[in-house]
Amino acid sequence: MVLTDIAEVIYAPKKAFKEIIANPKYLGVIIVLILFMALQVGFQYTQFSKTNVETTEPQAGLFQTLTNASSGYWQSSPEVLLSNSNDYFNSTLFVSGYGYLSDIYGNSSLQLTAENTRNISGAIGNAFNVDCSATGFQNISIIMKIVSPQTTPQSATLTLYSLGDTDFYQYDITSTVSNSTLIGQWNNITLPIGPNAEDWIETGNPTWSNITSLKLDFTYPEASNVTIRISALYFRGDYVSLAENGGTMVIFSILQAFSLQFLVSWLALTGVIYLVLKGLKATVIWKPVFVAIGSALIVMVIRAAISLIATVALPMIYYPYELWTGIGFTPYGVLTYPSQAVSILPIDAQNAYASMEAASEVFNYISIGIFAISYVWLGALMTISLAEIKPEYSLPKRIAISCIAIGVTILVLLFLVTGTA
Repeated sequence: MVLTDIAEVIYAPKKAFKEIIANPKYLGVIIVLILFMALQVGFQYTQFSKTNVETTEPQAGLFQTLTNASSGYWQSSPEVLLSNSNDYFNSTLFVSGYGYLSDIYGNSSLQLTAENTRNISGAIGNAFNVDCSATGFQNISIIMKIVSPQTTPQSATLTLYSLGDTDFYQYDITSTVSNSTLIGQWNNITLPIGPNAEDWIETGNPTWSNITSLKLDFTYPEASNVTIRISALYFRGDYVSLAENGGTMVIFSILQAFSLQFLVSWLALTGVIYLVLKGLKATVIWKPVFVAIGSALIVMVIRAAISLIATVALPMIYYPYELWTGIGFTPYGVLTYPSQAVSILPIDAQNAYASMEAASEVFNYISIGIFAISYVWLGALMTISLAEIKPEYSLPKRIAISCIAIGVTILVLLFLVTGTA
């Protein structure tokens, strides 16, 4: 009988609400909630599985551990002075639920200084052991500034050591520092690494699975006073899905978030209708209204089912580390990075955002469409249920009450999801 009433809400709502209001039972709404949660977990877990985020070494927020002269990790020849400079590359991240986080690379940079020399170098060791194999990190990024001299290096190399000083890979980075217009400017150098990367010269028996130290060497055409600053140095390009990254906690988080969404919707819709009817001096009993509205939420079950099917249109999405800390839910349950925070991103991250938005465009349109249709359908069902609760009310009056309840509920949900309404 209960299952029949739930099904009739879809194809014979007038008959269903007449029976539900005459004999309200919470069991029907509990079944609706269970169905909604099962489908919503399936939808969100699929979405999480297709959303991949970039990991870094060090992790975002700990970048300065590799650019601190006081850490003891850096070494240089006696003529090179290592120190910390208060000149640094200022970059900002948007963190979902928090806001803007500045100085993600720290508030200082590593400075290498030498006088009257053609050669300057610095090496870092015992600070990491990273996997740069085909399944590990695929890039290394170095944000540096050549302060002086006002000429570019004659040559520059990056050496990655594997477990020892005799086994290493070497890359000629001269072309990345040969632009004289970049002298005195921060230069973000990102290089491919790993077994599939080209132009690395191998010496000894290194392995990309164990990169344990690195060295930077610069040679100038004539003896000069040289100052070079490094604001960030990190490995990147290793992606992991949000489902894998979060493990079983993802499922628990989804259950918590969307069971709360269902319950808040149920309470808000019922509460508004109950208060409006009371305000109109109508005689109204809470339970019949509460059960009728809960049964009408079968619309949310159908929306979750369509959303799960719609994930077929969602391709694999890859968020660079600059974006993934800002990932949050839209009001219609889709993971995204807020468009208002795109302007703070570096240009390559902005391009990545544009590519992801284009790739997921069909999925987003489907999600927005079923979100809008579901609330129109829900409003229609509430109007029909009001005809059984208060048959003396005119159709326009019942529609108005339903619209008020839907509007207030959407505002409440917007506040819960985004923090603003």
